[in-house]
Amino acid sequence: MRELAANLWIQRGGILVARISDWPASPELKTLASDAAPLLQQLSDDDATLQSLRDQPHGGVTGLLDRAVTWNKGRHVGADRTRTAGQLNPMLLEMGRQAQEITLAEADVIRSQALAAESQAQQFESLARHASNVAVLDNQEVQLRSDSESEMGFDALYTTAYLQTYGLPNVSSPLVPKRGEQAVVTVPATLARQRTRRSWVGGSSGFSFPIGRTGIRYRVGSFRGHPVEEQFLARIDSGTFVVTNQRVAYVGQAKSTSTALDKLLHVECYQDGLAIFKVGRETPDFYLMQQPKYALFMINWVLNQAASG
Repeated sequence: MRELAANLWIQRGGILVARISDWPASPELKTLASDAAPLLQQLSDDDATLQSLRDQPHGGVTGLLDRAVTWNKGRHVGADRTRTAGQLNPMLLEMGRQAQEITLAEADVIRSQALAAESQAQQFESLARHASNVAVLDNQEVQLRSDSESEMGFDALYTTAYLQTYGLPNVSSPLVPKRGEQAVVTVPATLARQRTRRSWVGGSSGFSFPIGRTGIRYRVGSFRGHPVEEQFLARIDSGTFVVTNQRVAYVGQAKSTSTALDKLLHVECYQDGLAIFKVGRETPDFYLMQQPKYALFMINWVLNQAASG
C-alpha cells in the first residue's frame, strides 16, 4: 500500500508539472516543476519510442535481422528510460505531496486515492506491529513455560492461570472428608521415617595359642571396639498422599497421618519426595512420590488461599 500511494503521488505530480500554468504554484514548486519538465518530456519520448518499436512489423527472413536491431535499440531506450525515471520520480513524488491543497479535476481523484492508500498502509502497519508484539509476547510465554516445565516438572504457569480462573480442583481420594473439605491432590506415595542403625567398629574376636609342650594355651581377650550410629530412611508403608483445602494427609495400608494446614511447620522438597515438619514434633515424616514439586506447589497454593481467606 505504501508503494501504491507513492505511485499515485508520482502520477499526481506528473499532472501538476504538465499543467504548472493552471494553478498558483509557489516559487519552490515552480523551480521543481522547471527541473522536472524536461525529464518528464524525455520519459514521454522514451515511451513513444518503445511503443513504436513494438508496433513495427518484422516478417519474412529479413525480419530476423530487423527484430535483432529493434531489440537492441529497445534495450538501450529502456535503460535510458529507467535512468530518467530514477531522477524524475522523486521530484514528482515531492510535487504531488507538497501541492496537496491544489485543486485540479484530473488530479483530485488521484489525491483521494493516494490518501486512502496511505491510510490503509498505516492501518496495516499498526496491525503488523500489534501482531509482531503479540508474537514476541507469545514467544516469551512459550519460553517461560518451557523453562518452568523443565525446572518444576510441570507447566506451573498454566497451572497458576487455571487455578486463578477456575479455582481449586476437586479430585477423588481415599480420605474421608471433613465438612467443607475437598481434595486437590492425590498421588501414590510411600511413608518413610528416619531410623538409627548402630554398629561396632575397631573390635577384635581374640585368639589363643599353646605354650611350649606344657599343653597350656594362652588366650588373648576380645573387645567390641566402639559404636557408630548411622541415620537411614526406613520405608514404613505404601499408600496415597493427599492435599486438601484443610490439611495434608496420608492414607496407607497400615498407617495413616493427618496434619492441619495451621499445624504445618515446614516442608522440604527433594527430587523424589517431601519432608513434612509439623508443630510439636522434631523429626519429619517423609513421603516418597513422583512430582513432589507439584504436590508442594499445591500445598503452597492452599496455604495462600487459607491466609487470604
